[in-house]
Formats: sequence, C-alpha cells, structure tokens
Amino acid sequence: MHKNGYCFRKFQVLLFKIINMKTKNFVQLIGYLGDDPEIHNTPSGQTLGYLRVATDHYRKKEDGSATTITTWHDIKLWNKLAQQLLGNFIKGSHVLIEGEIQYRTFLDHVGHKRYITEIKAAKIVNLDR
Repeated sequence: MHKNGYCFRKFQVLLFKIINMKTKNFVQLIGYLGDDPEIHNTPSGQTLGYLRVATDHYRKKEDGSATTITTWHDIKLWNKLAQQLLGNFIKGSHVLIEGEIQYRTFLDHVGHKRYITEIKAAKIVNLDR
C-alpha cells in the first residue's frame, strides 16, 4: 500500500484502462453563469436544469492589443444534479462543469434543419465557495 492509500496494482489496472481506451467524449469547462439556472420537471417526472456558461480566451490583434473572445455554452443537467442548482448557483457564479458533448438536430417552424450543441453535465462545482 502506498503512503497516500493507493495500491500500485490498482494504479496499473487504471493506467491500462486509460491507455486502451479507444474513444472518450469528455469536456471540462471553467466559466461564469450568464443567468440564473432554469429548472423544469418533465412529463415523465424527471428534473431538468439548464445553464448558460461563458468562457473567455484572449487573442492578440495585429496591432498588438489584446482582445477577449467569449464563448457561450449550453449546459443540461438531470435529476439530482439539476436539483443541486437551486440555492447554490446564481447568475455570475464561477463554476467548473464536467460532462459530455451532445449534438441534436430539429426542424424549425419553417422546415429548416437546426443544429444544437449542448454539454450534458456529470459534475458541477461552485468555485465561489
């Protein structure tokens, strides 16, 4: 047993699984909530939460000045994770979100095909606390 409580054999097994993993849909975002969370109950009785998270990255313009580019991400949370939102997260909260990217398509009222990219959250942490 290692001093931190990790068994070397368990570490080897975990490392083997990671190395032999062929694909993984995983995203980690650190950003700020753009609005208060929305919570809804579905007809099947599940709880669904929606968030908008802003992340920034910085670029230099040709003249050497810096500019900020903000990207907005739509986040979907289900059941217990969605219920955590109430009272713990508000507009402007600094959050860490882990989950997977999901793509959806639908036809709008005119019949045009629309594309939606969302993050299905598996974990959310309030970095303000």
